[in-house]
Amino acid sequence: MSMNLVVLTGRLARDPELKYGQSGTAYCRFTLAVNRVAKDEADFIGCTAFGKTAELVGEYLRKGSMIGVQGRLQTSSYEVNGEKRYRTDVIIDRVEFLESKSSSTVSEDTVNIPKSPEPLENSYEEDDDEFPF
Repeated sequence: MSMNLVVLTGRLARDPELKYGQSGTAYCRFTLAVNRVAKDEADFIGCTAFGKTAELVGEYLRKGSMIGVQGRLQTSSYEVNGEKRYRTDVIIDRVEFLESKSSSTVSEDTVNIPKSPEPLENSYEEDDDEFPF
């Protein structure tokens, strides 16, 4: 059995970029700054959301917004000037807005936002069993 599950909390390092693909599917890319526990440093994690989740992120979140995300790691490759490069992103299944409107962002309490947006079409199947650990 293998598992590819990522859960992070952090702040958006820049405004999210909401775009639409040729098929009309929304996608949103953003960078999440996640503080390290032992040091006064942060890791900057590339994230991508699709569909309704992407639209919610693009509409309600801005640089500095505190969020929680759940998703999976995905590595892709591309070429620049004949040189192969790799990129690892978190493909987002769920987003939780962790601040209130008074903290410069919007929460589920102030706007009728679904608590758990629809997952990606190709995401894992959720079940009601608890994790075995």
